[in-house]
Amino acid sequence: MDNFLHTHIDIIEEREIVLLEVERALFTQRYRLSKKHFDILSVQSISMVYSIWEGFVQSTFQHYIGYLNSLNIMFTDFVSDIIIFHMENKFKQFYNYPENNRRKIAFYEQLAEHFENEKVAIYPSVNTECNVSFEVLNKILKQFALTPFPEQWGEDYHYPKPNLKETMTTFLRYRNSIAHGGDISSEEKVTLEVYEKYKKLVIDLMYGIHEKLECAIEDKSYLKH
Repeated sequence: MDNFLHTHIDIIEEREIVLLEVERALFTQRYRLSKKHFDILSVQSISMVYSIWEGFVQSTFQHYIGYLNSLNIMFTDFVSDIIIFHMENKFKQFYNYPENNRRKIAFYEQLAEHFENEKVAIYPSVNTECNVSFEVLNKILKQFALTPFPEQWGEDYHYPKPNLKETMTTFLRYRNSIAHGGDISSEEKVTLEVYEKYKKLVIDLMYGIHEKLECAIEDKSYLKH
């Protein structure tokens, strides 16, 4: 348990350093960027923050799945959420049931072989849907029986301030506009204040997820009760 949690803190701290270096490079005039270069790179900074965020989610759950697999637990002892996550990802036929009889038989044989094994390695990656929004994040958390984030979260994401869902939605809107080749039409420009807002959001979420994993490991919420 301790090794996993220490490794996860290292993953967070590495990304904190990168976020800080991007901020220093763009918003502290360290490199004396021209206005043209600053305008281009400051907009792209939001894509950088998002890339760090999505990479963190992927890396976190790859490591967590690795931790669960290392526990050598019988597959049927896992909580139903994790079993369903594995089955739906391992056997895509659950989403697209075969019509051909030969493929139906093959599917049945794969399932039979699967359930002959008491211990199974959980499917190793999660689907971020290329947009780790409030909804997608909570969907992933629920797949591993982790407590989802509420819309009103903590002091910084609570009425009368924009709540967590609203803040993540704005963050994704920035990122998607840039990723799809459009311009930011919002009145909110990518200033140091804006960058710090979304840098803080990502850091808060990373540590929030860590706390959820810590509780899950302590409570063994990955097991049936």
